[in-house]
Amino acid sequence: MVLVFEPQAGAEPQVDELLRAARRRAEQAGWHCWAYRNEIKPSELMLFIEGPAPAPGAPAAPVFGDEIGGIRALSRRFDTVRSLTEYPLDDVP
Repeated sequence: MVLVFEPQAGAEPQVDELLRAARRRAEQAGWHCWAYRNEIKPSELMLFIEGPAPAPGAPAAPVFGDEIGGIRALSRRFDTVRSLTEYPLDDVP
């Protein structure tokens, strides 16, 4: 999963703490979570999350508490980006 967002002016310290909390929680659940600032558009941040697939037949378990909702509330723009694995690339010419 990839989240692309732009924090509201002045909200960067709160967003930074939420990103750190999200990373801690993801790592505790066996996931990888990292963020980086877009070099072309420095106000834009990207949060990458990847983790183990649930066992066959097992329900997907939530990784985060309210961190993502907090980031969304502090952002002037917040978008989710679908993974390439969600698209059937075999049919692309």
